[in-house]
Amino acid sequence: MPSITIVGADTVFTLSPGSKLTELEPQQNTLPFGCCSAACGTCAIEVVAGMEHLNSKSEEENDVLDNLGENGPNRRLACQCQVTGDVTLLPLG
Repeated sequence: MPSITIVGADTVFTLSPGSKLTELEPQQNTLPFGCCSAACGTCAIEVVAGMEHLNSKSEEENDVLDNLGENGPNRRLACQCQVTGDVTLLPLG
């Protein structure tokens, strides 16, 4: 099971492979979620480690990150991420 480390949280979380990061919402309060549809940018994150264990960015996700001025090779919207292995995330909000 992939381990999800959120910088600033006291706990390491686990999810089943292929799960979306939004499944963490009821388990933690360090990583905020808003619309969960790649529209608001509330869940913008920097992937500190494990980018290779996330699905690819969609064009819509790139557009939202561009509009926020947060796009870059390690920047994602957590609500759009599916995990296949261990990742470490830093919330940007």
